[in-house]
Amino acid sequence: MPLVEITVPEGSVTGAAVEVLQQRVVTSVLTAMELPRTDFFTSATWVYLREAAKGLAVTGTGAAPGAVVVLTPLEGFVTPERNEVLGAELTRHVREATGTDTVVWLIVNEIPEGNWAVNDALTRRARIDEFIAEAEAEAEATATRAG
Repeated sequence: MPLVEITVPEGSVTGAAVEVLQQRVVTSVLTAMELPRTDFFTSATWVYLREAAKGLAVTGTGAAPGAVVVLTPLEGFVTPERNEVLGAELTRHVREATGTDTVVWLIVNEIPEGNWAVNDALTRRARIDEFIAEAEAEAEATATRAG
């Protein structure tokens, strides 16, 4: 959690741009969702990049489509305001990776409490809130020791 799936036209993102795109997306999503950038939350944010084969996906006019970004977070972590910020940032990241002014669709599919499991355990909001509190306490303790 969260899960991000990005579909781009075949060959539009190559080489190092793939990893840069994925890392920028992780940072933007965690920031917008107000989740700490700890090892736990960074490793739990998955970004899949898929390519649509040329000619496989077209618009109603027959033109090649742009990119589709599907964000799947647990319910309650995004707001319309956060989605607006994410839309702008994710569009910028995809355009930088593809080198074009491609159209970018952002679709947010929130998953209700109790409908998300990792391995054999449901992921609950209360448990995620505990992880957030632990990260904030650790950051505060580190700041106190450094200050």
